Amino acid sequence: MTNPIGVGVVGAGYWGRKLTGEYLAAERRGKLKLIRVCDSSVAALGALLITKETSSIGQGRLTQEIRDILDDSQISAVHIATPNHTHYALAKMALEAGKNVLIEKPMTLNSREAHELVELAASRELVLHVGHIFRYNSALRTARQILQSGWVGKVLYARVQWTDHAFFPDRDIIFDLGPHPIDILNMLLDAWPSQASGFARAYRNSRDHEEVAYVVAEFQNGVFAHIELSWLHPSKVREVSIVGSEGTLVVDCFNQRVLRFRNGDTSELPVSANNTIESEIDDFVDCISRRDTSTVSGLIGVRTVEVLETIRESMWERPLPIVQPLDHMAVMIAVLKMTSNAPKRDSVSNDENPDRATFERYARMLLRFGFFRTVATREGTGYEITESGLRFLEEWQDIQRDVARRRPEIREPG
Repeated sequence: MTNPIGVGVVGAGYWGRKLTGEYLAAERRGKLKLIRVCDSSVAALGALLITKETSSIGQGRLTQEIRDILDDSQISAVHIATPNHTHYALAKMALEAGKNVLIEKPMTLNSREAHELVELAASRELVLHVGHIFRYNSALRTARQILQSGWVGKVLYARVQWTDHAFFPDRDIIFDLGPHPIDILNMLLDAWPSQASGFARAYRNSRDHEEVAYVVAEFQNGVFAHIELSWLHPSKVREVSIVGSEGTLVVDCFNQRVLRFRNGDTSELPVSANNTIESEIDDFVDCISRRDTSTVSGLIGVRTVEVLETIRESMWERPLPIVQPLDHMAVMIAVLKMTSNAPKRDSVSNDENPDRATFERYARMLLRFGFFRTVATREGTGYEITESGLRFLEEWQDIQRDVARRRPEIREPG
């Protein structure tokens, strides 16, 4: 009988504690041996000893030194569950130390580093998995099967709501909440977005750390998806809707439920809910045992980061302002005034107006009204105000003066 795979977990925060509990459970099933858990925080390590699911780990397996994991020959697998900005450096160190790596999402904070990790793992013939845990979710796997059967008809669009009520003053919502929705859309649609853009706002945080974001992703086959990300929503929602020409699927990823809608009828599909962390760990360890060093998981991680980069970059670009509707009467009067003030011999040429397009559009309209006529100027064709145009302008000015006289005077108090 072969020795169980030796595992080291890096990171003992909220998610690291959950992982540690699952690795201890897998250890009891004989799947692996949890050798070490590392975190720079004494408090985080101490929490493992007083948490029911992890208290059996014992002080001897806890360390603050990453080298205790990297230099341990008993450890062949490392699971990284640390802050996002540390993922690349820690994964690179582990791979260079000859360890197989499972790294939590996002794989890295830029695609160049993500590609580098995939290439490094391949060159060392090591397993590199990215923690896109919802690929193991039974409800989403059921939804994928239904979509592949053609039950919804042609997929038209998708909607993803990934919201929670939390306060993270130093996190990037795109790279923190965004990876799972992007990965899930790829899983269900078998495609990556061809275009993606987003808009985000911070309310309690600084402008650099938004708390709400809306993303639109477009796919080559005409499908588009809308993604809502929020840390301000009153409840935790993990929901995916796929709308087709014949029917709609709504997946509650959190509770692992799948609803079908067609022609006014609703039905719920039977789903055997699973422990997604357990399934992810089992798959990771099995791949190491089989020496399955496929780059598929790593490349999915890379493509996810590339999409997130595109979304983030679209937010940094200057938003296009909404053009305010013109006050057409005010513009028309302004054009008439410009022409009435011009010397008769030269009239007004199009080139004399800084906004040539607007001037030309209103000049043609005034020409049809009989308020303008065209004249030849040194610069080409210009416009000259007619007698009718002058009378209209004078009457308009009289009306404005009369309105001003009738307006009640506002006196300052006191």
